[in-house]
Amino acid sequence: MESTRASGLVLSGDMAAQGIGPGEIRRAVRDNVLARVRRGAYLPASAWSGARPASRYRFFVQATAAAMRTPAVLSHESAAVMHGIPRIGPWPEVVHAVRERTTGGRSSAKIVRHGVPQMPDVVVVDGVAVTGVARTVIDLARSSSFLTGVVGADHVLASGMSTREELEHALHEVRRMHGYRKARQVLDFADGRSQSVGESLSRVRMHEIGLPAPDLQVEFRDDDGFVARVDFWWESLRLVGEFDGRGKYVPADADERLSTSEVVYREKQREDRLRPLVSSLVRWGWREAWNRTVLETVLARVGLRRSH
Repeated sequence: MESTRASGLVLSGDMAAQGIGPGEIRRAVRDNVLARVRRGAYLPASAWSGARPASRYRFFVQATAAAMRTPAVLSHESAAVMHGIPRIGPWPEVVHAVRERTTGGRSSAKIVRHGVPQMPDVVVVDGVAVTGVARTVIDLARSSSFLTGVVGADHVLASGMSTREELEHALHEVRRMHGYRKARQVLDFADGRSQSVGESLSRVRMHEIGLPAPDLQVEFRDDDGFVARVDFWWESLRLVGEFDGRGKYVPADADERLSTSEVVYREKQREDRLRPLVSSLVRWGWREAWNRTVLETVLARVGLRRSH
């Protein structure tokens, strides 16, 4: 039951054309050879079991697109997963699509259709028609939480997937649509210097707490040259902040084959050189960033408190 599709999906219609009947498909699922992605769409069980949530949702989106009787333009989270735009929290259990309000087309149990006054620009990713990167980010910002919007906007700016001008243009297109003000706030806050989901999450938490805004990706040098590029820097306190604390003290050209112990040793060397250049350094990870109260406590210990 080999797939001929780039996604690796195996459709029941394709199997029927190969003479494989429903009984054989059921046995393959029972014997853990195939995993059911959705009705009529399967994946080798090994590929499904090893897939992360984003990949599973991507398979579901591709399978649903393949099953649609009338081709559709996917949007929101469904477009985001096809573009590789990250998300914090669970992926949805439905596929999102856009349609012009005058053309009809109803939502169903697995497909949510969003009516728009005019169809946005469309691109094709792995055979699936989706809204472009900039419009996808703006749609997420309009319909999701501030955090979700910032994570998406930061990512596309940092990765070069979209420019701020393109995001502004996409925002202008939805100026009369629901959620415009939310998207405006997201775009005003977005910063392409935020280089990971964890850093974006941390920035949003700091904003929610009311902490002074840090500078991002500041480089430090000493008499011997480059020392470090840090995630967060508060000049007034001469305070460095690091999310997770991994990798920032290792040169960009470091050999990927270095052992973990060697990486840790080099990080310590960089930190030893950095400390004389700053007043204090604080690190935190996912647990602290998720819990706003915990992060506030961690940062208060090094003198970073709410602005008054």
